[in-house]
Amino acid sequence: MRRILLALAAVGAVLLSGCSDDDASAGPPTATASPGPTATDLAARYRKAGGDAAVQGIDHTRRADGAALLTVWTDKDDGYVPFDTFADALSAFLSGEDVRLDRGYILTVYGADGSLLHKYDTAPRPSAR
Repeated sequence: MRRILLALAAVGAVLLSGCSDDDASAGPPTATASPGPTATDLAARYRKAGGDAAVQGIDHTRRADGAALLTVWTDKDDGYVPFDTFADALSAFLSGEDVRLDRGYILTVYGADGSLLHKYDTAPRPSAR
């Protein structure tokens, strides 16, 4: 009986974890991708508005649950410290560009060599009911 309860608890934990591959094909571009013209144009507007001069591309898409997928390409090698300051400034700028962030966002930042510098997730977690 105890084994059955443990097995049911494990299955329940997996089901409640919110794991899904519904959006497996959606997601930020790979580190080998470079920003396209739309992303470089948005980054130029960001820099002109006073954003970090090292940002070379900003892309945004949306997951099925409404969370924004944000990808930033930067010339920085070591990332942003403090990161919250960068994330807050970027989200304020994007909100002014009519990018909806009300369902949270997943921000992925790639460095000059394509390496992952930051991954930041503000999307709400599914509630366990």
